[in-house]
Amino acid sequence: MSINNGIIKDSEKYVDDLFDKFYQDNLVFHDIEHTRSVVQRVQEIASHYDLSEKELKELLVAAWFHDTGHLVTEPANHEEKSIEMMKDFLGPKVNDEEFVDKVAHLIRMTKLPPSPQTLQEKIICVADTYHFGVDDFKKTNKAMKKELTLRKMNTLVMDWERNTLELLQKHQFFTTYCRDLLQEGKDKNIQRFRKKVGKLDVVNASGSLLAEGGDDAGMEKQKNALLTKGIQTMLRLTSENHLELSNMADGKASILISVNAIIISVILSVLIRRIEVDTHLTIPTILFLTSSLATIIVAILATR
Repeated sequence: MSINNGIIKDSEKYVDDLFDKFYQDNLVFHDIEHTRSVVQRVQEIASHYDLSEKELKELLVAAWFHDTGHLVTEPANHEEKSIEMMKDFLGPKVNDEEFVDKVAHLIRMTKLPPSPQTLQEKIICVADTYHFGVDDFKKTNKAMKKELTLRKMNTLVMDWERNTLELLQKHQFFTTYCRDLLQEGKDKNIQRFRKKVGKLDVVNASGSLLAEGGDDAGMEKQKNALLTKGIQTMLRLTSENHLELSNMADGKASILISVNAIIISVILSVLIRRIEVDTHLTIPTILFLTSSLATIIVAILATR
């Protein structure tokens, strides 16, 4: 059954009214602007894939409603409340149970940790975490921390920098479009939080030693501990950077091997047959084969 083309506009107006009606000043992150941003990201990402009109409508309605539950309940259960509010809205408007169930399923997929399987599920998940790969992540992360503090969820704020670093490291962009566009930005954000966590470790070590006493022996012990901690942090960061660079080199070497293998196969299948007729192709063919073979050898050595 076809879905009314105005359902997206109606969803937008309904959700706007919900945020006005149930306005809470403690929703510093999960506000209407975040919802609008997720809707825009869904449209952006979906435009790079071949989705049907109905699939796109399901995604957009899910994006509009996915955080409405925050207005009336605690974060842990907000997805189910969002689904309830979505059904209250769609019930009188949409006589298509399959459509409503799909929207509900997509809203549930935004719950962390995500495990999307279909393209629609992947799009809604990456749209909701799109900000992990942009420069504004520092701003949105502070807003999230402030919101949790205002909502009296102080246990989630403890050791915030370390928890944020773990979240970024475990997170992944599930669509190729977002990986190509945002992975580099997310890697930069990871590096920033690694530095913050390293500094905090040094400060905590210093505080612990100061608490033990202020005599000369204690001060000397403090200096040695700080130096050791600094060296450990430096070695850890250096090792991680080295592994990342090695992975990049392996990836580029793999590309070189694949491309030159294709070149060699093309030369062997096409040019070799023509050498007997067009003898002037002999030298260029030999040069092509030699350079491609040399490139493959060097790339293999690089991966070792």
